[in-house]
Amino acid sequence: LPDEHPEMRDYARAEGFRSLCAGLFITPAALAHRYALSLDIDTLVLGVKNREELAECVEAAEAGPISAELMTHIDAPVGR
Repeated sequence: LPDEHPEMRDYARAEGFRSLCAGLFITPAALAHRYALSLDIDTLVLGVKNREELAECVEAAEAGPISAELMTHIDAPVGR
């Protein structure tokens, strides 16, 4: 896809998040799941394609919410 395509812009914008995940030795999907579970929400709908992805989401849920400090580090690279 060309660089100006919306999906490519989103992918480029998420580079900081992917780098943060690599430094924490956690997959982006698992950290995103834990981030979402740390928000004040009532329902979280997961998009999983297979049992492996489901297992990763269950592990992330069992790991619990992340700290406010880590949430700030996640928000910073994506401009939130």
